Amino acid sequence: MGSGKGGTVSGPTDPGNKRRRRTRARNRRLDSSGTLDVIPSSYRRLDLADLLECVAGFASSRPGKVHLQRAIPATDLESARVLLDETEEIRERMKTNNWNPGFEGLSDIPSILPESGSGTLDPQMLAAVWQVIDRSRRLRSQLQAVECPRLTRRAEFLVDVPGLRERLAKSVDASGEILDQASEKLNRLRSESARLDAEIRQWFVENSEKKQWKKALQGNVVTPRHGRLCWAIRAECRNLVRGVLRGESSSGQTLFIEPEPVVRLGDRSQRSRAAETHEVQRILADLTREVRLRRELILQLWQHLVELDAAQARARFADELGCVSPELTEGRRINLVGARHPLLLWRQRKSERGSTFDLESARAAVVPMDLDMNPGRYQVVVTGPNTGGKTVVLKTVGLLALMAACGIPIPAAEGCSIPVFDAVLADIGDEQSLQQDLSTFSAHVTVVASILRRSTSRSLVLLDELGSGTDPLEGAPLAEAVLDVLYERGTLTLVTTHLGRLKEYAYRRRKCENASMEFDPEKLAPTFRIVVGLPGRSNALVIAERIGMPSEVVERARRASRDQDAVDHEVVDAMQRAQKDLERRSREAEGHRKRALHHSQEIARQEQEAEKARSALEYELERVEELKISTSVAHIRHALDQLGELPGAKGDALSDAYVALAKALESTDLAMRRLDTARSLGKGDAVFIPRFQKVCEVRKINKEKQRLVVLINGVATDISFAEISWVLPPPGFEIWWKCDEGSVDPEELGR
Repeated sequence: MGSGKGGTVSGPTDPGNKRRRRTRARNRRLDSSGTLDVIPSSYRRLDLADLLECVAGFASSRPGKVHLQRAIPATDLESARVLLDETEEIRERMKTNNWNPGFEGLSDIPSILPESGSGTLDPQMLAAVWQVIDRSRRLRSQLQAVECPRLTRRAEFLVDVPGLRERLAKSVDASGEILDQASEKLNRLRSESARLDAEIRQWFVENSEKKQWKKALQGNVVTPRHGRLCWAIRAECRNLVRGVLRGESSSGQTLFIEPEPVVRLGDRSQRSRAAETHEVQRILADLTREVRLRRELILQLWQHLVELDAAQARARFADELGCVSPELTEGRRINLVGARHPLLLWRQRKSERGSTFDLESARAAVVPMDLDMNPGRYQVVVTGPNTGGKTVVLKTVGLLALMAACGIPIPAAEGCSIPVFDAVLADIGDEQSLQQDLSTFSAHVTVVASILRRSTSRSLVLLDELGSGTDPLEGAPLAEAVLDVLYERGTLTLVTTHLGRLKEYAYRRRKCENASMEFDPEKLAPTFRIVVGLPGRSNALVIAERIGMPSEVVERARRASRDQDAVDHEVVDAMQRAQKDLERRSREAEGHRKRALHHSQEIARQEQEAEKARSALEYELERVEELKISTSVAHIRHALDQLGELPGAKGDALSDAYVALAKALESTDLAMRRLDTARSLGKGDAVFIPRFQKVCEVRKINKEKQRLVVLINGVATDISFAEISWVLPPPGFEIWWKCDEGSVDPEELGR
């Protein structure tokens, strides 16, 4: 794995610098109007080809690799969503270990079946066609068995071609050999040829040791010559062996003679093989006609297999780098959370074969980026120090947008959203050319002019160091004019600059916003963190001093610049202090919010505990009251039983007193609650019977007679409403009945 210019990295199947030079030369060419073809040029500046090369390394087939290398980002929302959804659905299938699509060894069918093709297909070509048809059939069965909308939809296009598939399976094997069962005649001819060959070999075995020929044989060697088996005969013994001379050695000392008895068998064998060859050609011609009749369908099946292989490669790449699928939108808001440049992550990948890629260490080595662009503001001017990461921000945003449009998940955290653009246009880097007589400034102007001609309200434009390369007094107004055109067009634009005038421009435009790359004044180093809403300073003098510029030079420059941009620095410093104060206040507010939330949760918990205690106390009081009353009634009943039948008025008085007591008890609050509870009961409900100290199931209820039948220890028992309790025992009390669905939860009963 090597690194290229500008921080790019090559993929796992890097074809080398020669191919890359050809690609760059092609991307720099002009279109028919004489202007720069800015779209492929932008792709190159954003390292899209290098990224696709990395992804292509995960494809299983050569056509799948080529498809990814030539991938073009989608420009409409639905197409991009289909690509991304298929990638994610395959990722889910891969996790189940139930994904065996069989893309390995997939051939290039378009080259086998060109539109104007003629001639007979050879067995290897036919085997490649059979492979496409058979794999499509098997993959269709796999995809139909999963609950994945996009893959299921794809399966509908993987139609079977049963007649042709079975004919090819019968005629050719996977290695490209014509099978015996391709036709009855071929089977018969091959059987005959095999039988004749066996007879010939058997003749040599039986006659090689015969005395009449042994003297003439050169080591008892049977040698093929011109498709015929021959003996190696000493030249001086030529007359001892009758047969046909098929050749001789370079020295002339050895002659290769086909014995006369073998000649007749050999002639028959050759005739049989000639007939076999003719039959094979006939079979190939028939199969070729059948294949060409279904050419369009076969190409469609092949295309679906290639696209699914590419989707699988995208899924594997995403798993390798821990990528997520962003939400694709039609708006203008870019929201990136924890985003990293994918090629910077890829560079951390261990190149040694057999080593394990440590994703976490790779993430730790690449600074994440958060960028949330206000949907109401579609221009962002990024300022900040050199080497602070401004260019990386542009490249990361642009490349992630292209990745999402190609159906490739992005290396970021969950919750990201990216619009689908009709074009991603970038002017990043130095495009000066000695051959075309272009200076740095001229090259930038050429690219920017092409961007202005191509951009729309659905485009993403990335401009690095706009207005640089010339006198700032002229470059700044030109940069403003460019931004004005893009602003009026409604184009989503990110621009980096060191020009103070562009910072002011962002303040003057309602839908334009400043942003800056943060600089740590204590460490005198950039943090690579982008801060939206705040302009930055270049800190050129600080950086120059840090990397070795003589202090007297830096001090002279500092004195010269104090008066020149003191106001600008004061404003920026004030805004930076305000931003830091705002962040501090936000952190403090967040701390207060968390503490308040914790306090409210604690109060709620205490209130819940208090309610539980109150309910428990209420239950205990009710239970004690009921126990007292029940005990008193029981004592009275016992006393009456002990007294027996008293004569006269005394017995009547006791009976009347007992009845009066019972009626009085029925009018108490407790008795009324018990009655209300009893009347609300239904079959299957649970009720507590204090007399039995059990929770029982209601089987039958008679509200008129105020009686009910409950199940106690499996026995139906008739009791009165007066015997039940209006409360249930607390959780943990033993339950003595079962519902049809299973045991009753005491806690459920308690609620």
